Amino acid sequence: MLIAHLRSALVGSSLAVILAACASSTQQPQSEWPPADFRVDVEWTAGGAIDRAATKRFVAEADGLCFYGKSSAPIVDPVSKVALPVYDTMCVYRVRPECVRLLARKLHQRGVEKLEPQQGAVEDLEAASVRLRHRAFASERTVVAAGQVHGVFVRVLHVINAYLPPSESFWLPGMTGDPEPENLADVPAPVTAVAGALSWHEERLRERGDDPALLLDAFALACRLGDRARSEQLLARWEAAEAVSASKEAPFADAPRLLPEMLRRMLP
Repeated sequence: MLIAHLRSALVGSSLAVILAACASSTQQPQSEWPPADFRVDVEWTAGGAIDRAATKRFVAEADGLCFYGKSSAPIVDPVSKVALPVYDTMCVYRVRPECVRLLARKLHQRGVEKLEPQQGAVEDLEAASVRLRHRAFASERTVVAAGQVHGVFVRVLHVINAYLPPSESFWLPGMTGDPEPENLADVPAPVTAVAGALSWHEERLRERGDDPALLLDAFALACRLGDRARSEQLLARWEAAEAVSASKEAPFADAPRLLPEMLRRMLP
């Protein structure tokens, strides 16, 4: 176990933040890792009809903040069948600098920058899929994988899995090899709390400004909560942030494009 972290647990409709004890406090020398723009975003979707698919997502950023969310059922536009996951089961934790440094370096060492954009049978809509977005040193890469996968992509997923909460993982058929050693101590288990999850997303929006991807996640949670006024406000902010263009960050929005009228039909 390398590290301890800032732990976040959803309690009722608020986010309780606890500073956990340190598993290792070794001083680390200065390093270019992680780069200031480091971000990894991994999303797993179950196979089958996209409008009913379960989804899991992990995001880690250069400051060590990690988000892990699960959606058992998306909200769906009844016309286009475009769906948005509702991450109402989630946990948030902040890893120590040496741990996010190790994550960034391991992803580089395993070859994440060399991955081809498509892995496995991406045309198989019945297969579980993973979408990985990686950013470092002003370079961005998006990789989509489905069906059986091998080689570098499997090694990259093993690295990611070592940073997830206990008993959680991203898995696709054909994944072999030894898992990476667990790198975290005291990671909180995901908790289901729609109001708490929405509160956390709104707090992040206050900190970061109107990030389109965060606005979409908050919009989906407000819709699931049945709060139409809040949902409409978030939709208006998303439209302004996107200049009424399609969101490239929308999880299921590649085909067809995610458009404002689709989101309006999702309103409660």
